[in-house]
Amino acid sequence: LSTTYGPQSMRGGGGGTGGPPVMDRSPPLNGGPPPPPPPPPFIETNSMAMELPPTIQAARAVRPSVVLVTSKGVRMENSQGSGLVVAFDDFKDDDEDEDEMTDRVHILTSAHVAPPGWKVSVTFPGDPGKQYPATVVGRKLNSDLALLCVETVVDDDEEYPFPPPLVLTGEDVSTDALSPFKSNGRVPTSEIGSPVFAFGYPMGVEGPTMTSGILSATTKGINYMDAPTGEDSSEVSKSRPFEKTSFVITDAAMAGGMSGGPLVNHEGIVLGINALVRSDLRALGNYAVSALECEAFLERLEDKQSKQVNRSSRTSTNRVSRRAKANAVNDDELEDLPEEESSSMPAEDEGVAGYRVMLYGYSSDKGDAIKTLRRVAGLDELRAENAMRSTNSFGAGVVDEFYVAESGSRERAVKAARKSADDLLDKLKSEGMMAEVEPLNLLN
Repeated sequence: LSTTYGPQSMRGGGGGTGGPPVMDRSPPLNGGPPPPPPPPPFIETNSMAMELPPTIQAARAVRPSVVLVTSKGVRMENSQGSGLVVAFDDFKDDDEDEDEMTDRVHILTSAHVAPPGWKVSVTFPGDPGKQYPATVVGRKLNSDLALLCVETVVDDDEEYPFPPPLVLTGEDVSTDALSPFKSNGRVPTSEIGSPVFAFGYPMGVEGPTMTSGILSATTKGINYMDAPTGEDSSEVSKSRPFEKTSFVITDAAMAGGMSGGPLVNHEGIVLGINALVRSDLRALGNYAVSALECEAFLERLEDKQSKQVNRSSRTSTNRVSRRAKANAVNDDELEDLPEEESSSMPAEDEGVAGYRVMLYGYSSDKGDAIKTLRRVAGLDELRAENAMRSTNSFGAGVVDEFYVAESGSRERAVKAARKSADDLLDKLKSEGMMAEVEPLNLLN
């Protein structure tokens, strides 16, 4: 306003012979219209649709599928970690004669986030006030990976309650400094130096958190820790636990509680699973298990699951590869995807199934725990002492095994064996014992 209505002239007082000057704040009557006001600040005029920054695009694509994983053990022990929704074919079909149909979703996380025998639950960001009980489908301890399954009863009045799965990358990280470009001239999205984002639930922070950095390096193995190895939790050998595991390294910040969360590129494609922080490397010590390692883990579990369900009616059918299925955006594309031949189940083994109950810890003293095993599981003194000895020495002990044979029906055998094992598991947990059911592979 000062430029339009400011001083136009200075008029001296007393007929111009002296006196203080008088400021004239009236515009001249014969002047043109006042100039238009200056434009408002940029932030006020930025109402047009603009492309969102890559960081926001990645956050919107990834955060809904990042979950909180909480685990509770005995003696009030608990832990917190993260996980991500993934596509997984468990080969299970809901029976039409079942009273309740269920929806299932699978969560990929770190094995140390879901310790054996602990009660595991999952919370989704879209429903932060509800915890869903989760079961462990499988673990790979020497890669620190675990797969969880969450089920809920189908509600006909509601849509599918779980978020969509994230896609794991199908290419390795490019580390070639001399030839960084692919044959098509496109820079790989997982090249050293590419921007990456880590997601997870750090302690004391609500909602899935996002940090940013670059893809710094890759490595094979971490040779500075000793721990039990082997995919079977009862295996007792000790060695370097991650000496054959592939990792990607980033300077994107990670904190306690982010283990099991995804490390993604700017497109939201998963490059790795947050695993550990090496304090000796400072900002460079943030490790994530390679997505290719995760993919191999999931494919092996799928193969194992395919042998544990009744497939006698579809021994000659084909199945779609899991990565292609995860990338399909609609049912029409899914029908056009290439198929893989599935392994058929031997007819003589179709009616046999087995499960065992493993003990990982207990809340009482050893003597009382032995008495509990004898009373609840019906073990004699020798078997109870052997289970406790294995638990104390090797971290896991077999409580009991259940085998069921059903002529011509493996499905009924699986249900019967699993029910017997679950009944014993519930009794042991009610007594404060850390136990878990695992299938016995009778086909190998």
